[in-house]
Amino acid sequence: MDVNNRADHPEPLPLADKMDLMLTVNGVPRKLKVAPAARLVDILREDLRLTGTKISCELGRCGACAVEVNGELVNSCLLMAYQASDASIQTIEGVMEDEVYHPIQQAFLEEGGFQCGYCTPGMVMAVKALLTDYPNPTVEQIQEGLSGNLCRCTGYGGIFRAVEKAMTSLQDKQIDNPRFVLTIQQVNQMEKELFVDSFGGVFEHSPWVAEKAWECLPFQSRKELLQSMKTVVEAADESLRLHLLRAHPDLGSRLAMSEASKKEQAGVGLHQLSMEEYSTFIALNQRYVETFGFPFIIAVKEQTKETILAAMKERVEYPYEDECVTAVNEVYKIAGFRLQDLID
Repeated sequence: MDVNNRADHPEPLPLADKMDLMLTVNGVPRKLKVAPAARLVDILREDLRLTGTKISCELGRCGACAVEVNGELVNSCLLMAYQASDASIQTIEGVMEDEVYHPIQQAFLEEGGFQCGYCTPGMVMAVKALLTDYPNPTVEQIQEGLSGNLCRCTGYGGIFRAVEKAMTSLQDKQIDNPRFVLTIQQVNQMEKELFVDSFGGVFEHSPWVAEKAWECLPFQSRKELLQSMKTVVEAADESLRLHLLRAHPDLGSRLAMSEASKKEQAGVGLHQLSMEEYSTFIALNQRYVETFGFPFIIAVKEQTKETILAAMKERVEYPYEDECVTAVNEVYKIAGFRLQDLID
């Protein structure tokens, strides 16, 4: 290749040939113009300048580019950007909590779980996913959970010690902030009535989802239970899915809603809106309902009042079919968060 010959260097794709992409990254809604061939890792690093996500093998074998997409660990070099449309993405930059290192990050620092550090962001994301699925993993589960992440420096000893320390730190944190949670084994032993009583509220005022999901027992993990519930919703007729969407409360509303919704909205301050904020939310939601026939739905746990308002203004302009898909995906995110509160 002649480096001085412009013919050997393809021109960037014209902006007109790029496509719109909406997604949420580390809790912040983003709207981008991306090339159809762009990968998720490309837009994270180049468009959003989130360079903690690394590029290495570009084959999905090393794990350096690992991020969470809707709560699932994904190698972002293998996912096209358009496949992440309307998804919730968490990168290593979003792992810190209130400018404090996450217990997993702190454990890597204290146990020397890195040397050059290039693989560390992906490794931290993998450990986070591992300890979400297995809060008290066996050695074999740790080895399996990290099998997709390569480190060429440390010999893995420090990494394994970091996992064990992080596990202990997270368990201590849970003891300091206790909540009643179930194991998946306890879930699998439930009779139908208890199962529906326990999980009937995971999908807002729609216990029929839990009733059908119970028929799929046993489940290997919380993720599998959520997937079964999603399958139940996908198999339902259109009128029932619409009823599910309409069961959700208006954001910022002072009307009756489920206890789970009250807690979620309070978590981002929607229970303490000023009269001006309250009027803005109600007016926007009324316009949204008039357009789509169901209230605006968003997983508020990963949002702020400002990002919710921005998303409302954005999505009210969506085509009907696109917004229906977006709303259902938000329902799934809400259900996932609620299951995290109920099951280890």
